[in-house]
Amino acid sequence: MSHLTEALELLGELEVSANQQARLAEIKRLLEQAQKDSEEVETLRQKLDETIKGHGQFISFVVHEIRKPMTTIRGYSDMLVKKVVGDLNAMQDQFINTIRNNVISMDNLLSDISDMTKMTTGRMVAEPKMDMFKNIAMKLEKEFAEKAEARQVKLTFDVPQGLPLLNLDSGRVERALSKLVDNAIKYTREGEGEVIVNASNETGKLRITVRDNGIGISEADQQHLGELFFRGDHELVLQTKGYGMGIPIVLECMRMVHGEVSWESKEGEGSAFSLLLPTMGG
Repeated sequence: MSHLTEALELLGELEVSANQQARLAEIKRLLEQAQKDSEEVETLRQKLDETIKGHGQFISFVVHEIRKPMTTIRGYSDMLVKKVVGDLNAMQDQFINTIRNNVISMDNLLSDISDMTKMTTGRMVAEPKMDMFKNIAMKLEKEFAEKAEARQVKLTFDVPQGLPLLNLDSGRVERALSKLVDNAIKYTREGEGEVIVNASNETGKLRITVRDNGIGISEADQQHLGELFFRGDHELVLQTKGYGMGIPIVLECMRMVHGEVSWESKEGEGSAFSLLLPTMGG
């Protein structure tokens, strides 16, 4: 082999080596840029977390401060309604009941805002404990008796014996179920309604169903169930106070206790919402 041939082969090897070096240099540059981008993303994520946390704390502060005077208004209005300080004439009685009802409505709104903020920002932690569903049902039956009676809606809790025990945050279950019962009563026409809450053992899980014969939900509106602040455009819905946080709160509560939500509804015929909950040993 001539010296020229050897020189040409060595030159070829050097060209390949130089190409590889250039590629390695480009890979290094890309990796360094990716690392820089990753650090920037992490910084942005931390800033976002801080913003979300600060927003949640602000909401909690506002809710707390608004509740202070509302608690006082509620207390005095309750005493007036109960005639603690004397009888009222018909007009005064109407006025104080309007004040009381609006304060209750505002308090419910504040509770929804507070719960939704805490759940979506991770500031509410599930607190599992052993409980029986009948305890939850008894509390809700008592809580909604007056509202159902006022709307002339027949409210029935069908809770059979022998249901499996729960080992989860029963407060979240109660909150979710209260939203479903409240909706069922509100969106059933006054004097015509029937709401049935029943529970059953289903393959090691507990199924709770809230069924009504109310206005129902159109197929189009069902596609939006769970969207925050969404409300249907039915006449009764528009006439009824609401803020579109009920079903989102139900979904968040079920997420926290590893439960499931499902529903069936037909416009004009009513709805059935079900919660499927894990049980002890299930």
